[in-house]
Amino acid sequence: MTYCPSCSQGRDGFLVVSPDPFVRETLGLSSTDIPVSLRDEPVRLYDSHTAWLEERHFYGLLEYWERYFKPRTWSFHKMSEPEGVPAVLPDALGWNWILTHAPKVWIDELIGENRIRMHFQPIVDVKSSRSLVGYELLARGVDPSGGLISPAILIDEAKNQNRLFHLDRACRIQAIRTADRQSVPDVLFFINFIPSVIYVAEHCLETTFKALKECRISPYRIVFEVTESEFVRDLDHLKSILRYYRTHGLRYALDDVGEGHNTLETLRYLEPDIVKLDRKWVSHVDRDPKKREVALATLETARSVGATALAEGVERNEEAEVLKDMGYFWQQGYLYGKPAETPLIP
Repeated sequence: MTYCPSCSQGRDGFLVVSPDPFVRETLGLSSTDIPVSLRDEPVRLYDSHTAWLEERHFYGLLEYWERYFKPRTWSFHKMSEPEGVPAVLPDALGWNWILTHAPKVWIDELIGENRIRMHFQPIVDVKSSRSLVGYELLARGVDPSGGLISPAILIDEAKNQNRLFHLDRACRIQAIRTADRQSVPDVLFFINFIPSVIYVAEHCLETTFKALKECRISPYRIVFEVTESEFVRDLDHLKSILRYYRTHGLRYALDDVGEGHNTLETLRYLEPDIVKLDRKWVSHVDRDPKKREVALATLETARSVGATALAEGVERNEEAEVLKDMGYFWQQGYLYGKPAETPLIP
């Protein structure tokens, strides 16, 4: 069986140490006996002063503890469920830290209740009277009251809860199913993915390709896009993932080129199908010679590897015209449409 750190992680929670002995009421347990070793219980008691609590159970007790006990005298150590008390504990977290870092959304619950939605942002071809090329599918969470949860909050919470792989996988599958339901023929769908959570492509992407097989959409209309949220350290590993996509008939895009880690050397090495010029170099490119220089160098490098260049973050007609004159015929940004629940046709 393939070992995958994302799949093999233990339950997350907190080791709590109290100067006063724990009783079952303190730990939020209703049974007569405190469980010590049952793995399906939310609590493990190691001795009368030391217990580990599963994360969701732990956060559900904060208000109760504040009211009836003295949690400010306890020490808290965030960690996966240990078999025993470690000889060296992680740094202790104070009560104020615990209160201010309570999760805004539970990722497992969000996924289990299918509360991920995709918003569409159009990509156009300005050489052909702004004809529609496709859409980038952007994930949003939905809270129990129906309000939207931003992708920044989703990613931060997924990292804190050690669920980044699970969130990324759920968003990929939801994006594929969303694309399959659209009636606009021949357009492309850009789907973000986080390469750092994929350890073995054949294993970690199994559910992604299963979703593709269950849908009618042609794989060639799917473009997987390396997101800006992760610093990619192992380019060889990333390239192996991208090759795996390509061998299955999909294309891939490199996001935020010209900024930070996505240099022109990276572009040449990864040989993407589509190169997205970072919005930093797009904003007011009509007024800034340096930005035009970076944009032109990126365009020339993209062409040298046979990639299509796409400018993202276009908000002004002046930017659009300068980029068009350079050769950026594919463009994306608020000028053509903001992310929306239903696909907009510019």
